[in-house]
Amino acid sequence: MTQTASTSSANVIELSKEPSITKANETSTGELVVKGVATAVAASAIIESGRGVIITISRHPIVVLGLGIVAGYLTHKYRKELLTITSKTAEQSKDFILQQKQNIKDLIVDVKESEE
Repeated sequence: MTQTASTSSANVIELSKEPSITKANETSTGELVVKGVATAVAASAIIESGRGVIITISRHPIVVLGLGIVAGYLTHKYRKELLTITSKTAEQSKDFILQQKQNIKDLIVDVKESEE
């Protein structure tokens, strides 16, 4: 009797060690819903707190002056980095527009060829 019990418990342990069928990269529908709700709650909390900050700033001109001074200081301090980032972004946007123009031309050519 003891051998049977130990054998059946060994089988149960072996069955429980089998890998699960679901993949780690797959997300379930429930997870997607929870993530969406959490994002919405966070966004609304940020918007509500932002309203209070804007109301406070608009009522106190000294705060606006202080924010302007801080923004000017940071802009002056990091002006070289800002110019570098701006020029890279402008170059990337030009490249993107040229690629999109080429893609549209290719699509037009494909449509004309398929019509013939």
